[in-house]
Amino acid sequence: MRKDMYKVIVERPRRGGRYKSEHSDPVDLDESPIREGLKRRHRSRKHLNENLRPLERYLASQVGRPWDKVYSEICAGIDRRNTVQQHIHQHLEDFVATRLIRVDGVLCHHGGWFGLRPIDSEWGPRFFVDPDSGLLRRNRGREDARRASRQRRQRTALLRDGGHREDLRRIDAQWQLHRIDGLWYRVEVADIRDIDPNGPMPIDVLRRIPLDQCPTHTARKGIESNLWLFGAPDLYAVRKRQLDAKELRHHRLQNDAPREQ
Repeated sequence: MRKDMYKVIVERPRRGGRYKSEHSDPVDLDESPIREGLKRRHRSRKHLNENLRPLERYLASQVGRPWDKVYSEICAGIDRRNTVQQHIHQHLEDFVATRLIRVDGVLCHHGGWFGLRPIDSEWGPRFFVDPDSGLLRRNRGREDARRASRQRRQRTALLRDGGHREDLRRIDAQWQLHRIDGLWYRVEVADIRDIDPNGPMPIDVLRRIPLDQCPTHTARKGIESNLWLFGAPDLYAVRKRQLDAKELRHHRLQNDAPREQ
């Protein structure tokens, strides 16, 4: 560990000599002091910072080593008796979980106000000390959980926009193109909220069932949801017709080749 690690973490670089907050020269030279130190008119150009990336990179490079040795090296370079450097040790606890227990076979750590939480949760620490071997480990479970959560958010966003399906093209608020059994159809959609509550229940032409049996957000009993089919939970299909050759060329689409019997 580099000896000036604490400087890298808690101090910003020096500012240039044209720093606007420098003390200006006196207007009346007669009021100038007889003697003046070099630093009198210059404010401190170093400022506290929290650039914790160097600390994280250092911990990542120490994965697989005994934590006691890693921690000894950190203490040798970052003095806990110094108020500023002690702040780094507090952040160290955010990166590394050192006190772990098993709850029903699941490795857990104390997550502050949240109490005990699984180590492999999305909000777990980046590193932890293996309670069996005492080695510093990277929290792969946290990385997997965060990756899965990120993918879920992306799928939700794409699902909301209707843009991730290869068999769906949205033309405007009223018309969409759907590929059904390899053939492209022009589908007219309407808003459920515009339905007359006193009138007959419409039939969704894609699912061929009454609209009150069509799930809005999540598929149910093998029936696709409005959100999945149309990109919005409040839409349903009013009518459809197959695209002709001219329309296929216009939208740069093509039907799937028929399968040989």
